[in-house]
Amino acid sequence: MKKIYGITSVDVQTLENNEFFQLMSESRSEVAAFIKENKVDGIYTTKLDEMDKLLEQLQGGLHQTKSSKLVASLDQADRERDDALGTLQSLVRAFARVKDAATKEAYETLSQLLKNYTGLAATSLEKETEGINHLLQELKKPAYQTALAKLHLEAHVDSLAAAQKAFEKVYKERLTELKGKTPSQNKNVRLKLQEIYDFLVDFTAIIAYAYPERTHVVNLRDHLNTIRSRYKKRKPAKKVKEEVVEAN
Repeated sequence: MKKIYGITSVDVQTLENNEFFQLMSESRSEVAAFIKENKVDGIYTTKLDEMDKLLEQLQGGLHQTKSSKLVASLDQADRERDDALGTLQSLVRAFARVKDAATKEAYETLSQLLKNYTGLAATSLEKETEGINHLLQELKKPAYQTALAKLHLEAHVDSLAAAQKAFEKVYKERLTELKGKTPSQNKNVRLKLQEIYDFLVDFTAIIAYAYPERTHVVNLRDHLNTIRSRYKKRKPAKKVKEEVVEAN
């Protein structure tokens, strides 16, 4: 869709928190100027109001991250479990074209299981923890153990289990530091912000494509693309790992 409707591609999820906040802020200012100049109301105004509230929450949370060394540790632990999960998923997919019957059966067994955990790394910290722990329990069942052994993937499951254990240790320490508050509030705010941002970008691009004579919308799309292009070069290997912190 992005190619068809002229949206500059950028992996927003892989931006660090400060980059993400800057992208959201710059885009918000562009939309606000568009509304003011063209006296636009409706969906743009509604979404901008929602965006403003979330940006305020995210900014408050970002200021609080600087006081804790555990934030960086939690971020790193989350990255490592994401990498371990992604590696396991990728290695299973690598057997998709193998024609050996036994190998194919093992691949299909694991593939059917892993498809239930697609997108897990992009969810909240707590949901990801729940999902990974559930996956690890499932993988202990005889049928999956046999499949893992056939594909020689036991060590990678062990790596995922170790990464999850390390994450949970740091998570509990951070939870204690926050005196019982949930460490992933910033992450949840960020997910909501990106949902609004993606909607505004897609909505603008579709209108500009359908009605090229509406030059003010075309210009907004182009300005949003210019902002996006400044972040296009940033391509970390995995998903955006938010500094998981407590917002206001």
